[in-house]
Amino acid sequence: MTISKEISSLLDAIRDDRSHGAIELAHRAMAVLKKAAECSQADDADGFLQEQREIVRALKEARPSMAPIRNIAQRMIRIITERTVELEINSLRSFTMSTADEMVADSLRAIGKIAGNTLELTGNGTAIMTHSYSSTVVAALQQVASRRKNIRIVVTGSGSGEDGKETARQLGGYGVPVMLIDDAAAAAHITQAGMLVLGADTVCREGVVNAAGSYQLAVISAAAGVPVYVLCDTLKFDAELTRENVDLEYIKSPQVAGVSGLPPGVTACEYRFDFTPMKMVTGIITEEGILSSFDVAAYIKGLRDSLT
Repeated sequence: MTISKEISSLLDAIRDDRSHGAIELAHRAMAVLKKAAECSQADDADGFLQEQREIVRALKEARPSMAPIRNIAQRMIRIITERTVELEINSLRSFTMSTADEMVADSLRAIGKIAGNTLELTGNGTAIMTHSYSSTVVAALQQVASRRKNIRIVVTGSGSGEDGKETARQLGGYGVPVMLIDDAAAAAHITQAGMLVLGADTVCREGVVNAAGSYQLAVISAAAGVPVYVLCDTLKFDAELTRENVDLEYIKSPQVAGVSGLPPGVTACEYRFDFTPMKMVTGIITEEGILSSFDVAAYIKGLRDSLT
């Protein structure tokens, strides 16, 4: 099956996007499947299902480090596969489009629950440090700042990208007081924090994949006795990923050095992601509550069992 130019362009946009978090890109993945259903030229349910499966395969290949894209797309395929027997092609197309909308709405509701669970861990005057950009973290910190008094939020610049600045911009736009610091100053500020909160691109039994720099912050937090919480939807739980096969997206980038025209023999490079072992995480704050490492292992085992 040949994927149309319009759908290919949407897939390329997800693959090349470096400014949005995993959940936002998962929502875009649903938009791609919805658009593919709307534009489908299939004559029957089997042909339609083949189209959707091919696009799901392409979505998974576009961002292999982001479990939500894979999980939400695979969940969509399971749902529509169950309906192919009873629905004719036009009804199946409409059902797929409405299901895509419902799955995004479910994910947005999950973010609201995560924000509420985060609120329970804070009190007036809590100092919170965060890193990089996560729409879930931004939503949670916005709620915390609106419900607690004298909240202090410190955001790291987060390397050569603009992720930390985007977090600061969004929170500042909501009227939340934010201190934006250079990554090198994180150790000086973490001792004054009540907690470190991180997002996640993927959570597996062994640990958390998130923006590069997260692991270092977890290390200095442990040294300072500061709890580390990861905020994420259970869509980000991956039953197949292990520490050995995670893709940290190694790239060569002049931005690392902050200059252009480097002399021969000097290579600027970086990883987009790093891996924080689960033993360094105090808790995973999800829509289902605050999970310990043992809870995460049990949840992922359930996911693995459902795949066999």
